[in-house]
Amino acid sequence: MKMEAVTEGVPLKPKRKLPPRGVLMLGAALVVGTGGYVYIHSAKASATTDNAYVKTDVTIVAPRVRGHVAEVLVGDNQPVKAGQILVRLDPEEYAARLASAQGDLAIADAAIASAEAALNRLGSEEQMAVAEVREAETGIRAADAEATRAKADWVRYDALLKTGYAPRRDADRIQTQAVAAAAAADKTRATLAVSRSQAGVTASRRGELIAAIAQAKAQRQKAAAALDLARQDQQHVDIRAPVAGVVGDRQANVGDYVQPGSRLLVVNPLDRLYITANFKETQTARMLNGQAAKVKVDALPGVVLKAHVESFAPGTGSEFALLPFEPGVGNFTKIVQRVPVRLRFDPGQADVAKLRPGLSAKVTVELDGA
Repeated sequence: MKMEAVTEGVPLKPKRKLPPRGVLMLGAALVVGTGGYVYIHSAKASATTDNAYVKTDVTIVAPRVRGHVAEVLVGDNQPVKAGQILVRLDPEEYAARLASAQGDLAIADAAIASAEAALNRLGSEEQMAVAEVREAETGIRAADAEATRAKADWVRYDALLKTGYAPRRDADRIQTQAVAAAAAADKTRATLAVSRSQAGVTASRRGELIAAIAQAKAQRQKAAAALDLARQDQQHVDIRAPVAGVVGDRQANVGDYVQPGSRLLVVNPLDRLYITANFKETQTARMLNGQAAKVKVDALPGVVLKAHVESFAPGTGSEFALLPFEPGVGNFTKIVQRVPVRLRFDPGQADVAKLRPGLSAKVTVELDGA
């Protein structure tokens, strides 16, 4: 005999109806579409890259003159001020060069003074020569007049002598006077010729002395320039910090012999830090100067720094590589290029002082409003 279980007072649950398959598919499509829309529009609203690094304009400190390192006045990681002496070279050689240049300048000054004094003396000699010429010319006129008068007397007395109206003694005396007057006139002419020749010599010497003075002044200018360079070289034995910052990569040691341009150390101006972010070329279409950015530095987890786009490099990174990319050589494989973008930190952020050049970062640039 079969037993039947009878349940009284317990209502049966109705069976749950599932929505139609079309409704499910529509809901799924809406979810996917909404997610895609959000993703696409959020992607367009910002551009992100983790190919970014903290940078600064590193200043390489190098000597402008050669010499032995006498003192190294700073150490690695030491803050320095602009103008502070970092390294000092041995000054003895440059002190001697300065003294030599000062001596050369004094010699040039003495040469100018000597030539100018000679020119002044020549001026006096020229005045004397002119006076002598004038005196000789006056003497010639007087001597010629005397010679003419004496010759006329001689002609007259000679005629009287022939007619017997003048004694021989008077005629001889007049003849002697005529000869002496002619000789005196010739002597005066010779003196005039000498005076004129002397005047010509002084005129020639004037040109020579003027040229000598010009040459001496040129030598003085050269000596003055050499003295100025010697003073600069003496000042350059003290190698100073061109900017304020922190010393790094110190290679200078006491006793080293250094040449102009050789690297001694670097100064990092930590108050001028910036970010270089290498964005893909496809990310830069709507990127503009001044757009806001968020920077996360690996060395500061959990810290978000504010920055803004400052400038774009004039070419992709490959254009400035040691071996530039040559797409026309060999087989071509298209590679997405990266554009270096410089971002400047916004002021008033204390955490920026903790950064150091070379640290890795992740940058997100807000493209809204572009």
